[in-house]
Amino acid sequence: MQTTISQYGAPAYAGMLDGVNPHNVRSYAAEEIIPIGYPVMLGTNPAKQVKKATTGAAAIGFSLHDHAREQTSAGAVQYPITDTVSTLTEGRVWVMTDDAVVAGAKANLKTATGTLTDAAVASGVEAFTQISVTFITATTAAGLALVEIK
Repeated sequence: MQTTISQYGAPAYAGMLDGVNPHNVRSYAAEEIIPIGYPVMLGTNPAKQVKKATTGAAAIGFSLHDHAREQTSAGAVQYPITDTVSTLTEGRVWVMTDDAVVAGAKANLKTATGTLTDAAVASGVEAFTQISVTFITATTAAGLALVEIK
């Protein structure tokens, strides 16, 4: 049960579009369940489907939040299979990091979790190659950061 409330809400949430800048959003069908704010790659039918990115090289963008999604009983917000996924391929979006990141650094994908990091490419950390992803904001620990996709 919630016993306290903050006077100030969070500045953003994962998958939230930074709407003050130009952006490119494409629609695809979800080939599998896709969490909001997750990097996506083309699916089995690349003209119509996307699925969770399993490598940085395959990622084409990020799934965006929309107001049609409901939370699961576990609190997850995601696109069910076959739902239309709003996919940001260029622009700015809020994403989850799993560690502190520096503004201006290139973002890399943690393949096990779908979170981003500015850590160097190593086992389990892959560079994006089809898109360029740069941190616009910094974090002091795991949390939300604004990135720009080009």
